[in-house]
Amino acid sequence: MSAFKTNIDPIEHLFGPLQGKSLLDIGCGRGRLCRALAKRGAKMSGLDPQEVMLEIARETAPTAAFTCGGAEDMPFPDETFDGAIILNSLHHVPRAVMGKSLSEALRVVKQGGIFLILEPLARGGYQAVFEPIDDETEVRAAALAEIRSFTDRTGTEVLLRTEYETMVPEESAESVLSGGLRVDPSRAALIEEQREAVTRLFAEHVQQTERGPALDQPMIAVAFKKK
Repeated sequence: MSAFKTNIDPIEHLFGPLQGKSLLDIGCGRGRLCRALAKRGAKMSGLDPQEVMLEIARETAPTAAFTCGGAEDMPFPDETFDGAIILNSLHHVPRAVMGKSLSEALRVVKQGGIFLILEPLARGGYQAVFEPIDDETEVRAAALAEIRSFTDRTGTEVLLRTEYETMVPEESAESVLSGGLRVDPSRAALIEEQREAVTRLFAEHVQQTERGPALDQPMIAVAFKKK
């Protein structure tokens, strides 16, 4: 188990110093990682297939450049970025195009650059609390299997492979449910149906930290170096 405590830790470990580095956040969502890394001096670009998420991202990280598109067919030339990052997103990519998405990420990274995958593992408090809304056990396992397949298939150098523990700040069961609804409004009926179960599970798994209530989420970091 690594000494990393946050998802920023492995990024800074591999890409630091971040000042002036051109980095691509694949599956950038609302742009929070882009904002965090831009504050540390990185030149950030974000890619996401949902324009509605990019509208939020552009407000969240106004200095970053955002593009709408899928990970399996990135609209960037070869060797555009110093590095690429997929945070909490690979398991959302359809299994049929996961392998192509990993190859695309490596393609757009410069020679000698790093491609880092940060994926949640299917265990921990956050997984348990959110499970009644969306059980991601299978898709998370599929993402890990695809990473192993990519490593074997391409022979790409693995710089880092380690697991670490993070704490996801969540004020209440309601904040978990609100977040789930924001990501996918079609869940509204299911969320109402499972509200009591999520509330009970939150009470069982919430931990009090220095920064307030949080749920534990084990992660895995796998980094490749482009030859």
